[in-house]
Amino acid sequence: MTNTFSLIRELRRLRKIATKRHPMYEQNKFAKYLIGFSLALGVVYLIMFGFLFIGLFREIFPSMEPYHIFNKGMAYLLMADFLMRFTVTKLPVQEIKPFVLLPMGKNRVLRSYLVLSGMSGYNFIWMFMLVPFGFGTLFRYFGFVGVLGFLVGYWLLMLANNYWYVLCRTLMNQSILYILLPIAVYALLLVGLLVPDTNYIGNFCLELGEGFFQWEWPAFVGVMAIIWGMFELCHIVQKRVVYKELSKTEVVKKMKRVAEYKFLDRFGEVGEYMRLEIKLLSRNKVPRTQFFMGLSFMLLFSVVLAFTDIYDADFMRYFIIVYNFSVLGVMVLSQTMSFEGNYLDGLMSRKESILNLLRAKYYVQCVILLLPLIIMLIPIAKGKLPLLSALACFFLASGFTFWILMQLAVYNKLTLNLNTKVTGKNSGGTFFQSMIIMAGFFGPVIVIRPLITFFSETTAMLIILAIGLGFTLTHPLWLRNIYKRFMQRRYENMEGFRASIVNN
Repeated sequence: MTNTFSLIRELRRLRKIATKRHPMYEQNKFAKYLIGFSLALGVVYLIMFGFLFIGLFREIFPSMEPYHIFNKGMAYLLMADFLMRFTVTKLPVQEIKPFVLLPMGKNRVLRSYLVLSGMSGYNFIWMFMLVPFGFGTLFRYFGFVGVLGFLVGYWLLMLANNYWYVLCRTLMNQSILYILLPIAVYALLLVGLLVPDTNYIGNFCLELGEGFFQWEWPAFVGVMAIIWGMFELCHIVQKRVVYKELSKTEVVKKMKRVAEYKFLDRFGEVGEYMRLEIKLLSRNKVPRTQFFMGLSFMLLFSVVLAFTDIYDADFMRYFIIVYNFSVLGVMVLSQTMSFEGNYLDGLMSRKESILNLLRAKYYVQCVILLLPLIIMLIPIAKGKLPLLSALACFFLASGFTFWILMQLAVYNKLTLNLNTKVTGKNSGGTFFQSMIIMAGFFGPVIVIRPLITFFSETTAMLIILAIGLGFTLTHPLWLRNIYKRFMQRRYENMEGFRASIVNN
């Protein structure tokens, strides 16, 4: 037991050292301050919600105590927690790869990382809401002991949710089809919650919550059994994933013919780079997974826009249109030159190669834009969107949005591993890079919104179409400008690429 605690302390120390040694650590301090401010603001909001729910539940459900309503909605809190973990939680399997090569107990290391995942501060973040809510509703009936049971019980639920997320995210990193697992589970939960006559899920949550603040042992034992089961399941799945990646035991399907994209030969060197870009997006796991996730959200938003009235407001309608046309480009072009950092020294041996590489990336993304255009035919056919608006946003993405995103070719200097899988390290970025990506998403909406306010929709879309066409047709000029600025910073960028390769 002592050795296990020592190992956990050592792993925590190594994690802190790895963070400080990251190439972007010193350059990303402003972003750290911004994240700290956002976290503090989130804590304030959680405390505010804790007090707000007390009065809100009493007003809407005067015949029931607020903690009864809160407990019945327990599943909604767990769903929200699960979704929020996608932005903050790091998988334990991402950090174990170096230890597999060392003469030490692999199972003990992976279990220790899973324990560290359970000790993560995020598992306590909801306490900022639960503490004021518990003392405001439970204290006068059950005293401090009852509030403590309420808090301990919900913390155990968050711990179980943590390992459920780790399991789902590990499987999803292996195959995007595993996203159907949490979708199916939460769909069943919603059906159980929203059917009023047979609200078995809500009633079960109500009984479980009351078991917490009354310190009934079946409630705690049941949740701890779920935690233990999820922990062991995560351990089994992640161990298989680690050894599968290290030993390269993935099944390689035999292909009768390897796609060579012969039609690209006519475009010379640009065609060669287009072929390289297509193979980069199709053969490497990270960009391929990003592509299918972006495509899935694109389809989801288009179907919701077409068949419901949820997003009929002008702002949301055009935000979804812009999002659909921008999301795939943002995922790829925000990492411009980061994958190429692995072999940039070779690319620099020819003066024009970088310019042709930038042209190839741009042309491939313009071709990919045909996918959202086809998908947008669904709301167009349902009369929710004029064809002119779709065409205007198409060219706004190919021109204005891609012009913004490709500026990162000048400033990206962190290499991303071409073979990155679940064991890959998360990449960092500067605050400036984050702002460029946000501008790629929200800049077009900021341009569209005032135009629709002051002009008719048709006139506004014609103006947007003209802006998009202007940026699209002048792409040789701004691509050459990006190339020249990149060449001015090439030695600084190359130093960053080499340093990040060492740290990968």
